[in-house]
Amino acid sequence: MAQSTPDKPRLRALKPWRATYDPALAVTAGQRITPGRTDDEYPGWQWVVNGDGLGGWVPAAIVQDGRIVSPFDTTELTVSTGDMLTPLDHRLGWTLCRNRKGQTGWLPDSCLFP
Repeated sequence: MAQSTPDKPRLRALKPWRATYDPALAVTAGQRITPGRTDDEYPGWQWVVNGDGLGGWVPAAIVQDGRIVSPFDTTELTVSTGDMLTPLDHRLGWTLCRNRKGQTGWLPDSCLFP
């Protein structure tokens, strides 16, 4: 029987990145939010605020009529130059990555090298 091996990192952090806000916002389908401005630097992202006043950037496509239509977690990953990462998802100039410690979060593509 073959042993399973952990995912092999396929990306490297080209430069450091520090998570820009804490705590992160996690939204669920059907959740009411207050939509805010869209991001000029990363088009397609929209600032939203939940009922407790916590805000975060989500893909604008998941915001409809003041509700979230698809779950999303805004957690960013803090990395150092050279950190090896496994990509999990990609949206609008950002990649969801897992580091060797098993932590996951979003990083801007400008910080990553294949």
